Amino acid sequence: MTIRSTRFRQIYRILLITIGLVGVAINTELKPAMLLYYTTLSNVLCILYFIGLLIHHNQVRSPNIKGAVTLAITVTMLIYWGILAPHSFNIHGAWQFTGTLLVHLVVPSMVILDWLLFDQKGRFSIKAPLYWLGIPLIYYAFTVIAANFKIVYPLTGEHYPYYFINSELIGWHAVFCFVAALLIFFLVFGYLLYYIDKRLAK
Repeated sequence: MTIRSTRFRQIYRILLITIGLVGVAINTELKPAMLLYYTTLSNVLCILYFIGLLIHHNQVRSPNIKGAVTLAITVTMLIYWGILAPHSFNIHGAWQFTGTLLVHLVVPSMVILDWLLFDQKGRFSIKAPLYWLGIPLIYYAFTVIAANFKIVYPLTGEHYPYYFINSELIGWHAVFCFVAALLIFFLVFGYLLYYIDKRLAK
């Protein structure tokens, strides 16, 4: 089912952008170094994308770009709750917990719902999930370059943002295995999104 109410769609997307901005502000504490995390960047990507939609009267001009944004933020949610949350970042207080929920759960869920509720289905290219791998690959390349410049991430105190890509901590072989597994996960989940989209089109 696709909701065709332009007013409802516009209000929903304004709410999504607002929640995203609040979540990023709380989660980063407006510290520039916090912008280097994939979570922050994927949320900012969503905010900018939906601002662009509002400017262009909510018209999805390229469904493959919408798919890339949806996949990027969905993986943020899955990796945080599946890998990072049980082992990593400590949360102190209700305010920080609110920020964490907004960027890791509320925004991803709202982006997924936006695709389900408002988008015409069946428009993804069959090669799109391959192109969507560019987002994690670009981010990983960025972290390697940043590590060479000895950038320190505030949540870990290390030169890498996440332990599973920290070659200084677990070695290059383990990092390669993690990165390969994550790319496969991205690809499989991307094609799952493609398949669901095609099924909903029918």
